[in-house]
Amino acid sequence: MSLAAFGICQIQKSMMDAGIGVGYGHGSESLTGSFLAVAGITQMLGGLWQIANGDTFEGAAFTTFGSRWLARGFSGIPGTGVIDFQRSEPPDIVRKQNGIGSLPWCIWVFIMMAGNVKSHIANIFMFLTLNLETDFGCAGEWTNDKRIIKTAGWFGFFCGLSAFYNAAAIILNRDNFWFNLPVGHWYTPRAAADEEARA
Repeated sequence: MSLAAFGICQIQKSMMDAGIGVGYGHGSESLTGSFLAVAGITQMLGGLWQIANGDTFEGAAFTTFGSRWLARGFSGIPGTGVIDFQRSEPPDIVRKQNGIGSLPWCIWVFIMMAGNVKSHIANIFMFLTLNLETDFGCAGEWTNDKRIIKTAGWFGFFCGLSAFYNAAAIILNRDNFWFNLPVGHWYTPRAAADEEARA
């Protein structure tokens, strides 16, 4: 399931970015396999499945984020040239390269968040924290401020937890659990409201 795959890798990466459990600055190359298989391939396939089912939003979200995880995973493989190339660059140039690479994702995540304003609160919270993680991460790269990057890691950590909650809300329901997990439905489309009023 794409949400669970996203939550797994989001928590792992964010803990390292925030310095939780390991000292700040230790790379996440140990997660290369998870980035490729769990977050990348799983989300990409899940996104294509959603597109085939006519769900444009989830299809766009999971295919783009899946491709981002795949790119991150491939760049961590020795021999691809990405790591070696950046190791030969001055640190200030590497920082700016990473900042430029993050900036378009800030815009895309904001669009995804805006497309969720009529969703339930649990989903809105997930995209809000993802947006904050992306924005703080980009700002941290540009300013070379590890405090900002660590803050981004904490937002990402809570984003990963909320992804797990959203996944659990889909899986755990009255058919196989004692109750439906509350997600905070707050918006009722006008057509549905009129239909309820007539009933």
